[in-house]
Amino acid sequence: MTRTAHFSCRCGGVTGLLHDAAPAQVCHLVCYCRDCRAFARHMDRMGALEPGGGSSLVQVLPARIEMSSGAQHIGCLRLSPKGLHRWYATCCGSPLANTVGSSRMPLAGMWRPLFADPSIFGPVRVHGFVKSALSGQGAPTKDKGLAFMLGGLIKRGLGAYMAGTARHSPFFDAAGAPVSVPHVLTGDERRAAYAD
Repeated sequence: MTRTAHFSCRCGGVTGLLHDAAPAQVCHLVCYCRDCRAFARHMDRMGALEPGGGSSLVQVLPARIEMSSGAQHIGCLRLSPKGLHRWYATCCGSPLANTVGSSRMPLAGMWRPLFADPSIFGPVRVHGFVKSALSGQGAPTKDKGLAFMLGGLIKRGLGAYMAGTARHSPFFDAAGAPVSVPHVLTGDERRAAYAD
């Protein structure tokens, strides 16, 4: 049975649907890497992180993301010139998703706080980069589920290529260019973002 999950930024300026959102079709994870935490800090969303500074994400195929409203408010930044494309709502600063810099890899890590009812994704299956968690704040003590995550990435990606939908994404146009020119953080912005 297919499931659809509704999502919205904080102010409601960007809304959409995630199709095929059942646990078997996504990867529900918490990432404790410093980069994801720096993104949250830069967007003033540290209060939405898990204990230990983990970012709650849902890895999905970009083709399953449907923007209902506010596509004109999609912005993009990169923590460094070679960093991930980190998408956010320019209307209120809500993180939206992380992608690589090309539509060739069918992967988007959506920001779980966008979803009013995250129970649709089932329990968290993966804890990643736990060694970078903030100490003394209740984070897990070791990574778990990384092989599960990798297997899911491969399976979903191959399925998308076989279906001809691998390069469909709300974050890249038909030619594969980002829908918003990425802003690379300045030196001062980077130092503030990584101020653990």
